[in-house]
Amino acid sequence: MDTLDKARDYEERYSRNISADERPAYHLTAKAGWLNDPNGFSFYNGKYHLFYQYNPYSTSWDSMHWGHWTSKDLIHWDYEKAALAPDKDYETGCFSGSAITDKDGRHLLIYTAHNQHGKGEELFREETQCLAFGDGENYEKYEANPVLTSKDMPEGADKGDFRDPKIWFEDGKYYCVIAARLKNGLGAVLRYESGDVINWKYKDTLKTNDGRWGIMWECPDYFTLDGEKVLSVSVMNMKKTEDCYRNGNCVMAFVGDSEKAQPLDTGFDYYAPQSMETADGRRIVIGWMQDPASGNCIPEEQKWFGQMSFPREMTVKNGRICQQPIREIETLYKGTVERTVTAPDDAEVDGISGRCLDMTAEVKDASNFTMKFAVKDDIHVSLSYDKKSGYLILDRSNSGRSASICEYRKVRIGNYDDFKLRLLLDRYSFEIFINDGEHVLSGTLYETLMDAEGMTFSSDGRVDIRLNSMM
Repeated sequence: MDTLDKARDYEERYSRNISADERPAYHLTAKAGWLNDPNGFSFYNGKYHLFYQYNPYSTSWDSMHWGHWTSKDLIHWDYEKAALAPDKDYETGCFSGSAITDKDGRHLLIYTAHNQHGKGEELFREETQCLAFGDGENYEKYEANPVLTSKDMPEGADKGDFRDPKIWFEDGKYYCVIAARLKNGLGAVLRYESGDVINWKYKDTLKTNDGRWGIMWECPDYFTLDGEKVLSVSVMNMKKTEDCYRNGNCVMAFVGDSEKAQPLDTGFDYYAPQSMETADGRRIVIGWMQDPASGNCIPEEQKWFGQMSFPREMTVKNGRICQQPIREIETLYKGTVERTVTAPDDAEVDGISGRCLDMTAEVKDASNFTMKFAVKDDIHVSLSYDKKSGYLILDRSNSGRSASICEYRKVRIGNYDDFKLRLLLDRYSFEIFINDGEHVLSGTLYETLMDAEGMTFSSDGRVDIRLNSMM
């Protein structure tokens, strides 16, 4: 049995031991084992395809495969067989990449072949770019891989940090952007072009890190959004500030010609997003809902680890990227409850509770506001806003987590009498959208008791609540 067949056999057998109740209700998890970056987000042969960095054999990171889902609506996803395994002499792992339909109608995957051997002074590490062609189910690696190597990098760039190609087709040519570490030790995004996806030529360095944005960059994405060019990068070793970047790994976006970067998510767990444009012109993005730095904080009883964010539609408003859950989420609603609350101190509200929900709260004429969710006894996550300071504070230190991880976020959103928040809660995670997605905060809840379903509200103003249950 070859390496790929072995992985497919194992994931099929092991996944039978994981019941639906042991997974999130509407967020994606690996068929078996470990999951990280989303890869190959694309539309092919009537279906959306989303691949993922994958170790089927363990809930810890190890030799990377590509897992695979398909969907007709971006909501209901089917597990497909593992698509790629590290089975060639030029790779010990199939790292991140992307997908496109090529000129011959094939589903083309472009990925990073990570090759690493030895330790210390004997360490060998090289990353190259490779191709695989398929029919949406099975994929064959190009016989002349790799198609991009260190020879195609700027002089002095590090061959061990050259990864995560994002491909697109424009004006009769293929282009891709790839993350790299330049001679100065800092990250950059390189752009390449090709007429046939086989023979690539270095075009330019699209963006370089000037030292303000961490050290190495990963998982670049480059696209046009509402008439603006957008480049997003996942940043390693970002220095923390009072407002942002406290976990050292984050996702930054540059809009247009701006040298200012904006975070795409200021919560605890969001990294390596990848986007695609749908047939109706929407730009949809999905990210790995995990901080890489806490990826080893895995509960012993966990049968899977790692989950994707819910698909988000991206727009630009006044130069700022906004994100909202895709509208198709409404097909998951099972019931709706509406309430208006005026409560000075931790009030429970009839019908407002649960762990699988999509809830909107419009806060009006308030100088302060606190919401607690996933509540049971002393267990809870809290979100507070103070108008005077303009800060939003997210605190999950009481969520039941045993490991020492990032638990506190303080984000300046501005001084508002009225503001709106939206909460997606799904057993093992939460995603919070402020003022129609001007700010987003995501986090995981791996050790929070499943029956911690309560919610409370405190405010000196009025809170209009609309809760859509998902179960």
